[in-house]
Amino acid sequence: MLQERKENETLRRGAVDGCAYSTVDKNGVDYFYGVATSNGVGNVREQTFDAFQRLDAALAQADFAGRVVKLNVFLRNIGDKELVRAVMRKVWGTENVPATTFIPQKACDGRLPLILEATAIRSETLDLKLTRRGEHATLVEYADVELGFFGGFGPGDEPVGAYERSFDAFCRMRGAVEANGFLTPQIFRTWIYQGNIVLEEGETQRYKELNRARSDFFYGLRFLERYLPKNVPLGAIYPASTGIGGDDVDVAISCQAIKTERPDAIVVPLENPNQTPAFDYAEFYSPKSPKFSRAAAVCFNERCAVYVSGTASIVDQRTVHVGDPGAQAEQTLDNIAALIAGSNLEKHGIDGFDADLSDLAVARVYVKRPEYFDAIRAVCEKRLGSVPTIYTFADVCRDDLLVEIEGIVACNPTK
Repeated sequence: MLQERKENETLRRGAVDGCAYSTVDKNGVDYFYGVATSNGVGNVREQTFDAFQRLDAALAQADFAGRVVKLNVFLRNIGDKELVRAVMRKVWGTENVPATTFIPQKACDGRLPLILEATAIRSETLDLKLTRRGEHATLVEYADVELGFFGGFGPGDEPVGAYERSFDAFCRMRGAVEANGFLTPQIFRTWIYQGNIVLEEGETQRYKELNRARSDFFYGLRFLERYLPKNVPLGAIYPASTGIGGDDVDVAISCQAIKTERPDAIVVPLENPNQTPAFDYAEFYSPKSPKFSRAAAVCFNERCAVYVSGTASIVDQRTVHVGDPGAQAEQTLDNIAALIAGSNLEKHGIDGFDADLSDLAVARVYVKRPEYFDAIRAVCEKRLGSVPTIYTFADVCRDDLLVEIEGIVACNPTK
């Protein structure tokens, strides 16, 4: 049974100038989720150094220095990624480069050439092993659990067309996952950034071709079987995912995976009581329906985190509040609140936890066009408060969707 909510003592907020962050206690292991920007002054190189310095100051303040396992770099100009790579290696050293994904999305604050989003992990009580394998993989082991953070996968030079290039990027992701000791069905979260996502591709659409490639890549895979709760009826099992536009013409993919024999480990996809599962969408939206879940909950060691997929103003499978960015932001946040509520967690076999929007450790808000930004930001600032939040411009997968939001939730133990 759900119990009366108490204050979430596992989640803390902090900030230094230019970097807001959350820290999450996962019972002996602490996570850092930080969002760093520059001061908006100087050339791209100067601002890149400034953003890394602000991130490092926050990491030091929170006692996570040198513990970054994942870095997302949102770039106004994807051509700046080599410059950012050089700065990152100068600041952190080549041996400390984490799994990194360069994302071609402009910050909604037009002064900024980049935004840094970092995940770091440390423990004072458990034996935690951290192994970095360059930009594509960082591995973490603790308490009989192995986590893989994988980033920055794109297609090779030979494939042509959105389907072929997307499928090739998935294959390259699989190669890195399996080379580092994980299996593809152990992936619980993916992020997909596709350039020109809503444009036509021959007689179809680029997003539909991406969905076709993902469906074919996932065909025959049985995700997360070892970790699903027993005696709980579930639908199709797919990783949580974000599929969002990018300013580049190509596709970039990242993911996270888990491996453990712990009997208390539960990794379960969540569906939203307000929405039709994406894999059950009508053919109108895509001949091969999007194969992803609305979120993934990862629970062990008496803690639970929820990785919320890209979420929009959709009720059942229909876009609502067409043309109204503020109302779409409200509906999107309502959808996330329903998804992470204790009643929905319990329905999926997760007892003893609840969550609301205040439990978000970090959030991303993807805004379709500049003219929608002020209305969307006003809603998000009111409802998300001090949650570290990234705002970027990105095309959403339907023409009538004006905003998409995702995040990571530190669930509140109720026992």
